[in-house]
Amino acid sequence: MIAEIAFPVPLRRTFYYRVPDRLRSAARPGLRAAASFGPRKVVGMIMKLHEDAAVDLSGFKELKSVDSFLDAVPVFKDDIPEIAAWMQNRWNAPVGLAVENFFGQFMSEVFPPLPPPSAAGESDGAFLGNVQPALLSSTLIELSSGLAVFAGAPSSFGPVTSAHEQAPPSEPKGLGKPAAHVLFGPPQHGRYDIYLELARKAAAGGGQVLCLAPDLNLIAPLEERLRTIFRPEALALWHSRLTPKQRRETWHGVRSGAVSVVVGARSAAFLPFRQLSLALVDEEQDEIYKQEEQEPNFHVRDLLIKRARYHNTCLILASAAPSMEAYAGVEAGRFTWNELPRPTLNRPKVTIVDMAKRRWEMISEPLAERIKKVVEGKRQALVLAGRKGYSSLSVCANCGWIKRCGRCRIPMGVKKDGETGQFVCWRCGRKEPMPEICPACSGKVFRESGAGTQKVESYLKKLLPGARVARFDGDVLKKSVKDARVVYEEFKNGGIDVLVGTRLLARGHDFPNLGVIGVVDSDAGLSAADFRASEKIFQTLFEAGSALFETRAPEPEFIVQTRQPGHYIFSVLPDLDYLKFAKDELAARKDFFYPPFSELVRVSFASFDAKAMGAFAEQALASLDSPAGDEADAPTAEILGPVVFSDPKKTKLIKQYYLVKLADEKALAWCLGRLRPLKAPKTVKFKITADPYSFK
Repeated sequence: MIAEIAFPVPLRRTFYYRVPDRLRSAARPGLRAAASFGPRKVVGMIMKLHEDAAVDLSGFKELKSVDSFLDAVPVFKDDIPEIAAWMQNRWNAPVGLAVENFFGQFMSEVFPPLPPPSAAGESDGAFLGNVQPALLSSTLIELSSGLAVFAGAPSSFGPVTSAHEQAPPSEPKGLGKPAAHVLFGPPQHGRYDIYLELARKAAAGGGQVLCLAPDLNLIAPLEERLRTIFRPEALALWHSRLTPKQRRETWHGVRSGAVSVVVGARSAAFLPFRQLSLALVDEEQDEIYKQEEQEPNFHVRDLLIKRARYHNTCLILASAAPSMEAYAGVEAGRFTWNELPRPTLNRPKVTIVDMAKRRWEMISEPLAERIKKVVEGKRQALVLAGRKGYSSLSVCANCGWIKRCGRCRIPMGVKKDGETGQFVCWRCGRKEPMPEICPACSGKVFRESGAGTQKVESYLKKLLPGARVARFDGDVLKKSVKDARVVYEEFKNGGIDVLVGTRLLARGHDFPNLGVIGVVDSDAGLSAADFRASEKIFQTLFEAGSALFETRAPEPEFIVQTRQPGHYIFSVLPDLDYLKFAKDELAARKDFFYPPFSELVRVSFASFDAKAMGAFAEQALASLDSPAGDEADAPTAEILGPVVFSDPKKTKLIKQYYLVKLADEKALAWCLGRLRPLKAPKTVKFKITADPYSFK
């Protein structure tokens, strides 16, 4: 018998090992196996088992043997070999690293046997004794009595009706049943209450609950609400700031079933749930759910859809502005649509300010005057900037010199501490002192382009000398989560007049005294290279504007500054109508054959040798254009590019990429299979990214 094993190495392949007679009866896919891998003994996972005659061993001198199995039965309920192989075909993820993601630091650990699963209802011990489930249930019914469910499928991931056939508002059909659901609505208007009720029901039935949020700022309120009904030992966190001891306790608690509810970041989607009855993805549209900066690449939404099939899970994709992929899933009948009513008593006025006519203004006169009026009226203002720091970049007024990062070669931004400043790379975090004179021409005057949160905060403090102005952004959070929370609570309770922040403050918040929200540079991310740019910006603006529906301040106003007022998102924005935007955006995606109506692969090249890079790029693309032999019926690949994203005048390193459009996942797997075996010259860096979200 031969075992096909995936080891935790960055290789997109498996390895054959012989199963000795003493282990044959125990062997099965999904078990972890210890074996010699080069000079070391390494633990991997059995992906498949084969009889000797079924494997072509003509290229092998002698197969090594498996030393031992670490498990009597697979650790996960899911078919991890099948999921890991799918991740490799879906995102070009090294299959062994995909397996390792499920085990993390425990890949080589021997686990004690698990006790028998608890009977349904035994997990009621997870709840706090002073909570009355019946009261909770009736509260939810009252809160969500206006729930409009447009579709409901009782069976797992079955077909549903159109998203526009509204069911009776008092009947949330299917929500909570095993299927994939999109929950559309503001978080502060009933969404969290639905989370609590669904979590209570899932845990009461003996199941486990996973609640994901895109960042710590949104994990905290979710945890806070869930702790009102679950005992401390039944609820655990999972994110990057946990200690190794905390991670160990949570991982084993989830595996044993002692932990009923996990609140965490995207990596929590890999935990070893015994019975995942409910999975909630809060703010599902956030691109942080796509891991692209490190291997293995994956998207949480698709991974949980896959895992849900093994656990018979109710999957909730919740957002005030769902992703186009989620909305297209509704339109295609794969997901059900559940809409929360939006309050209409205090609809904000939306004002679009054309900044093309105010080239040198950071805060336009309409926004400045409105902020002054709001503060004078004892109300509050929220001002959103495109990025943290002081400015996007500093430019020599004489020769146009721009400081670039020595590692990444991208323009460095500016951060200031009092009167002094420093260059900071937004990509890698590298810091360098700012020169007093230009190193290129000895000029002494620098112009700072782009407004960061520090610069906006400084301007508003001068504009409003008597007002309490504060800042809340990633830098404040990084410095001290506790201090950041103090700023947030102080603003919420009225102790701060004007709060400056990034998109962290654009969603999921309830500020009852808000009189105005202003967006300084709303179109900063409108890049022609990123086909999702319009979606991302509209989602941020829509969520920010929708927050004003919750305010109790009279005549709230949403003021958006843009240098591209003719762009179609600014014609849709005044109505704050997500469904209209989604229909228009999906129609455009379909016309131009972009996801979710196609699969996309980004093929990147980087080299100091333009000739070698060009020759290899031509070879790589030709592999997709000229199928041979039995591949005569190979799928068609539409190739766009190249897009050059390095400046040969500033650096000798040349970077470029091509985009490959394909019809479906089968064609995607074919494309990856053609590109993956190619060996780039030593002077050329070659990278394949499936389903790319970053185009920088």
